[in-house]
Amino acid sequence: MTHTNIIDDLQLLEPPGPLPLWLQILMGAVAAGLLVYLIWRRRRQQRLALAPEVEAQQALEDALEELEKAHRQLSRENCRPYAICVSGIVRRYIERRFNIHAPRRSTEEFLAEARNAPELAPAHQEKLGQFLKCCDFLKFARGTAEVDELELLHQAAVIFVTETQFKPLTPAEQQARRAADANAPAATPAPNPEVRP
Repeated sequence: MTHTNIIDDLQLLEPPGPLPLWLQILMGAVAAGLLVYLIWRRRRQQRLALAPEVEAQQALEDALEELEKAHRQLSRENCRPYAICVSGIVRRYIERRFNIHAPRRSTEEFLAEARNAPELAPAHQEKLGQFLKCCDFLKFARGTAEVDELELLHQAAVIFVTETQFKPLTPAEQQARRAADANAPAATPAPNPEVRP
């Protein structure tokens, strides 16, 4: 058994040569791709952070525009089609604004889903319930309404949409939210900003 000195053995090894050119190019491309991906991901996260505000604003504008168009067909003879139209507009607004997906649900099911939305204040839930029940009366019970009653129904829809529009939190509210989030358990997601009347 011969004893060899490990240092002598290591001195016999040749230093590594330069990496082949194709491997250098591949490593550079991977590094550049990773950098592009990280930049894209950060910008996407920043855009998504603004998305709820943008979507809520777009939902508001669309709903008000559709309600204005529907107002033009308001008449005693068209009370049923008008009720179908405005209830659909308000439902679509709620789905987009509060992220409630209930396109084929009855009014009661839709209202139950709306009650689970923490951003929709109880007062607004009550107004929504009254509005949709009036629309249901005209749609399904084939009730009739005078023009002044339809005007009130229209105003109720416009008021509901404008009162529930997204309002950014004030700096004090943001600070309170951050403090509450810091004290909340890690598994609990942060709630969306509430609608302030």
